[in-house]
Amino acid sequence: MTKPRSQNRRKTGIKGMKLIAIKAECYALSGAATTAELKRKYPTLCRDRDFRQRKTWEYVLKTLRTHGDWIGICVSDIEALAEKERATVKSEPRPFTFTPQLIEMDQAAENDD
Repeated sequence: MTKPRSQNRRKTGIKGMKLIAIKAECYALSGAATTAELKRKYPTLCRDRDFRQRKTWEYVLKTLRTHGDWIGICVSDIEALAEKERATVKSEPRPFTFTPQLIEMDQAAENDD
């Protein structure tokens, strides 16, 4: 016979964390200090979410853990950065000037042996 499962079994992972710990980790991963700042920084992630519920905080933490490195990036920021790099790389071409004295100096250097 098998033992019946205990009702006092500890939960693991996000389900076993206290809500305060979940919120603290969300703030740490996002770099935000308040819920309003979190909503401002991640508008797509926080849209139509009720932050009074634990389920919402669990979803936000799970998403930040898996996709946190790119989820807060705006496409316009990437495009602005790329345009800035393109502008700095370009250098103005200098006009080519031909001087006949250089030819004479090269020939003199060859005959210098």
